[in-house]
Amino acid sequence: MKDLKDQTAFVTGGASGLGLATARALAARGARLILADIEAAKVEAAAAELRATGADAIGLRLNVAEEAEWARVGEAAGRFGEVSVLFSNAGVGGGSGKFETYDTEVWRWAYAVNAHAHLYACRTFLGAMKASGRPAHLALTASMVAIVPPPISVAYISSKFATLGIAMALRNELADTNVGISVLCPGMSATNIVATTQKLRPGATEQGGAAQTAQNMSGVLAGGMSPEKIGQRVVRAIQAGEFFIFTHPEWKGMAEAQFAEMLAAFGESADPGYRGDDIAGLIAANGAKRMNVAVKA
Repeated sequence: MKDLKDQTAFVTGGASGLGLATARALAARGARLILADIEAAKVEAAAAELRATGADAIGLRLNVAEEAEWARVGEAAGRFGEVSVLFSNAGVGGGSGKFETYDTEVWRWAYAVNAHAHLYACRTFLGAMKASGRPAHLALTASMVAIVPPPISVAYISSKFATLGIAMALRNELADTNVGISVLCPGMSATNIVATTQKLRPGATEQGGAAQTAQNMSGVLAGGMSPEKIGQRVVRAIQAGEFFIFTHPEWKGMAEAQFAEMLAAFGESADPGYRGDDIAGLIAANGAKRMNVAVKA
């Protein structure tokens, strides 16, 4: 999707961080912006900032985890313009704690924001994007933790794994359509995700070691990559039609080691007499023509 001028982009988590940074980069290329965020005052301020630079932009309050709210913002977006770029980006951290003692309410909330919201976003906009027949693009924000899981929150890691899976499955589904797709897998970024998580998470406030971990993570992320640089990279990927967006090359060695371990675990068949899975039949049974994956000859 090379030409973004006058294209309408819908960005969740648009009041700050990667969402706002990407919106700025889109605006610089002439796109019209619909920013959505749970913080109404902040998202309107962000839209006003873009308007002050000459961009056409509005801000809408949206809790991405609440499916019922999407119909309202879908209608408001429709009055502004036909969405051709959808950046489903809003996300929260998972908090701390051992898996066996994890707060189930916080778990459900982390998944609702980090994974379920992508379904709601696509139910709202993707059908019309495909029906238009014009070049369009969908981008989802996952994380490098979906590729190489560090020793942090299981809720955060697994919900970002879910986003990566959604994107990889949609890549097949969208292969023969006018809609391109990207998945953003950033490393450490200088955003306020820890503070936002603490402010919005349900349940009791984290105490003791969990609170200390949150404070430590705030310090670590403060030294992360500039969201502005990541946002610019996202827009270049949208224009180039790239699927994977990796912004932090220092993670590559860990990814190589992890996939080497996985590949080394492939040994003999559990049933030496088995003829092997009919992959072509699997694809055909689902009405698809191919599987969108690179395979070495």
